[in-house]
Amino acid sequence: MRVRTRSKRRVNSASRLRTGGLSVLLALAVVYLMEVRRPEPRLTPLVTGAEAILDVAYADDHPQQRLDIYLPNDHEVDDEPIPVVIWIHGGGWVGGDKSDSLPIWEWTERDFAVVSINYRYATEPHHVSDSIDDASRAVQFIIDNASMWGLDPDRIGVYGFSAGGHLAAMVAHKELPVAAVVLAGAPTDFRPLLDPEINFFNGLSGPDVVRFSEDVLGCSGSACTEAARLASPAALSTGRAPILVVHGRLDGIVHVSQAEILATHLADAGADVELIIVDNEGHSSLLGYGPDQFLERHLAGS
Repeated sequence: MRVRTRSKRRVNSASRLRTGGLSVLLALAVVYLMEVRRPEPRLTPLVTGAEAILDVAYADDHPQQRLDIYLPNDHEVDDEPIPVVIWIHGGGWVGGDKSDSLPIWEWTERDFAVVSINYRYATEPHHVSDSIDDASRAVQFIIDNASMWGLDPDRIGVYGFSAGGHLAAMVAHKELPVAAVVLAGAPTDFRPLLDPEINFFNGLSGPDVVRFSEDVLGCSGSACTEAARLASPAALSTGRAPILVVHGRLDGIVHVSQAEILATHLADAGADVELIIVDNEGHSSLLGYGPDQFLERHLAGS
């Protein structure tokens, strides 16, 4: 396992635009103050003039099972297939949207396709297992239908932030044939979150951490032990894809130990994993050049 600690470099793919504070209202009557800085305007590849194919259904069970595909504006289906980055948004499994700012918003200018997915929220009657299932189905849909848009099914990367990073890690566990996985600021282990002494998840006090975890898992009490394990990348086997785990050392929403637990687990299992801890940074998807370099390295080559 390669472990790197970085002081955040303030020049990154979104640093040319202003950033501001954002507070996110999550469900279940709990307000979570997310330390996510959203660039203005909302950054999707449309800003760069990309061709957009919006609201493509990857399944028909729920209106949330939709994805957006962004292509370089000069790309033709008959051209040489291009690599793909699939973005999975955050939002505590109960919020967020595929139209939210993407840290890979300008990648269509690099001749990449960008896919942004929605998924069922972990709110009744659905739970985080449904979110995991949808993320996997969306990725498989792109793999199976890549030729429809001139995409290369052998050069697909998955990139998620926060709850989306958790789902990206679960995609890796499902052993879908993707070329690279990146997760930033991601919760990776529900098991300690069932301990009322834990205070570091989503800025909640211990008992509230337990209640929130039980709500999204769809269980209570001792029944949550197995549900937590099955939803925890840090407790499960890994797939074959190289994985980059990025986390801010000062993250007050998802403690940095969640990244360290996963990286150690994956390394012990023999996975190709890299861990980057960014000093002086909190809960943010804008964590320097690490994800960019990692995805370029694994997806750009033929």
